[in-house]
Amino acid sequence: MQYSYKGDLSDVAQDAAARLAASEGLLKRAESLQSELQRFADHLAKVYSDYFQHMPTYMHTSFTSELRAEVESLERAVQDLKAADTSASHRVQSTNLPFLEPVWDTAKKSRDIVRLRCAVSTGPFKKPILAPGTRIVRTQGESKPFRSGSFIIDVVADGGHSWYKVSSMTNKRVLFDLAKEAIYCGDSDDDEDAETATHDYSDIPLVKLAKNLADTAKGHRIQAKSPITFLVLPRIKEGEHPEIDAVLEACRQLGVNILCGDALSPAPPLSDTLLHTMAPSPKANFTEVLNIDTSLLVALASDFSHTTVTKQPWFSHSHNDHADLESEQSMLSLVYPILGNHKLVCTQEAAETFFHIVDTLATDSEKARAHLIVGSDPEKSQEQRVEGLRSLSIHEVPSYLQLPISIVNMNENNCQDRLTDEIKKKLETVLNPGRSVFSYGWASGLTTMTCNSVVIKQLEKDLEQLPTLGDLPWPSIWAFPTSRPFVGVPKDIRKRVRKHIGDCSVTCTCGVDELYGHRSNVTII
Repeated sequence: MQYSYKGDLSDVAQDAAARLAASEGLLKRAESLQSELQRFADHLAKVYSDYFQHMPTYMHTSFTSELRAEVESLERAVQDLKAADTSASHRVQSTNLPFLEPVWDTAKKSRDIVRLRCAVSTGPFKKPILAPGTRIVRTQGESKPFRSGSFIIDVVADGGHSWYKVSSMTNKRVLFDLAKEAIYCGDSDDDEDAETATHDYSDIPLVKLAKNLADTAKGHRIQAKSPITFLVLPRIKEGEHPEIDAVLEACRQLGVNILCGDALSPAPPLSDTLLHTMAPSPKANFTEVLNIDTSLLVALASDFSHTTVTKQPWFSHSHNDHADLESEQSMLSLVYPILGNHKLVCTQEAAETFFHIVDTLATDSEKARAHLIVGSDPEKSQEQRVEGLRSLSIHEVPSYLQLPISIVNMNENNCQDRLTDEIKKKLETVLNPGRSVFSYGWASGLTTMTCNSVVIKQLEKDLEQLPTLGDLPWPSIWAFPTSRPFVGVPKDIRKRVRKHIGDCSVTCTCGVDELYGHRSNVTII
């Protein structure tokens, strides 16, 4: 008796072909997601170019790495299936793509993304710590997830104010967890309070996830508030099972917003317009008038910025470092595009400190630039100042650069009245002229330009200690990623500057003339 295996072999071949086709389909989806993520990365690199921290890289590094590993795994699986390796089908079935796709869909429906797949600390928190996001400038916050417990936020959006956690949990899984814990929602009394209801479900994994999300958010702070939390459940449908609905309600009572699959809108197709929504340029909201800090005034006049400086034996380590930095990237290539054709102002205190540094340290060329940039000579037009600056620079000076920088009173139009006493007290930690610069910019609603990112970071921490800023928005400040000091002259030939104390306009009563008037290397002002 003979048997025919033709039918069996045909079924096996069809099954193998189906597995291969399914694997190739998954690979194509993964590659499509990878292509979109690369467009997002390219967009970030463009809009965050010249930002004071390396924003584009860490915003998506974790998600990019996970997706790359997934693509490589699927590529190997497809090759193995083509070689008739049936074990590859198990790897395909365990793919993480059904999770990564809704994470990306959530990102595409979000605004002002800070991080994708961001690890944050779970505490314990002695006090709230800074969350990743934008206060004055965008930072990674204070989370140290690997020193304590860690929790992954899949999408940090809205400048850090919104946290989205995506879960692949299904209705079937929730029902299984309920059965496992022997919880029957119908046994609860209708008048049971929220705390008791949540406790009933405290061992259900979905509720645990919601609680971890809520507790972690409460331990973080972004602009005097905790982030708003969202739990995205694309594979759960609400309204089909009363038991599942009760679990979802328990999650909501923890303060977490629940977004189920039946309520989720499809993700929009990726476009340039969408990319600018997902990651708007931090330069987009600059005010028409820009407030210039002393650190930037110095950089605008420095020989380091305008010439090729040869290192000298008397140079300090800082001098040598700035010479190296300038050779790698011109400071003015960062500054001119940002300043554009905006009107430029600085406070009286900033200007006075600037010219004090000029008189004390600057070379002749730095002094000349200083008076072109901030000088009050009414005879010099904007065009003449630009032309004068060109003659003192190896770099092209844009014709639209708005010179001179106007000097303003820090309390112009009584703007300081807009700052509360609590805010003014926090600003006292900033030394002048920085205090006048930042308080004027904030109170007058102007964007401030600075090279002093250290002060900005400290100011952010100080302001986060306030319970609220009231109706006042957080200050708008752009921090350049680097600075340039004056090259100056060696100490042994440097003129020293001494100031009169009090009113010595007629006769010196403070003794400065008597002490220093006979010294040729001392300038008395």
